[in-house]
Amino acid sequence: MIALAKSMANDLRLSFSESLAENLPYPDKSFNLVVSSTSFDHWEDQGAGLGECARVLKSSGHLVLTDLFSPLLVPTLLFARRDRARTRHRAEVLLRAAGFRTMAWHSPYSLIISTVVASQ
Repeated sequence: MIALAKSMANDLRLSFSESLAENLPYPDKSFNLVVSSTSFDHWEDQGAGLGECARVLKSSGHLVLTDLFSPLLVPTLLFARRDRARTRHRAEVLLRAAGFRTMAWHSPYSLIISTVVASQ
């Protein structure tokens, strides 16, 4: 995916790197915006990853997190995905623990995919 993005990027301001969400290779307060699109459900430690997002955001920055958040996914929490934030409530608990205070939810795609825009 990164190789494809690099091959299509014609803007010298863009850079691409690979890392785990739980260990972002950037200094504190580096970004105005952090975006995660449908990868959050696969983060090993969602709380730690959100903590890293908060760390690299400037105080006026925003996190845009799009993933699987729906009451329809509650049955998946009973067996295979117990440790995942698959509902808005569970995601909000993790976001607050990471230092995010303002959250606005949007449902752009379907019944199970939602977006939260969070800031500190």
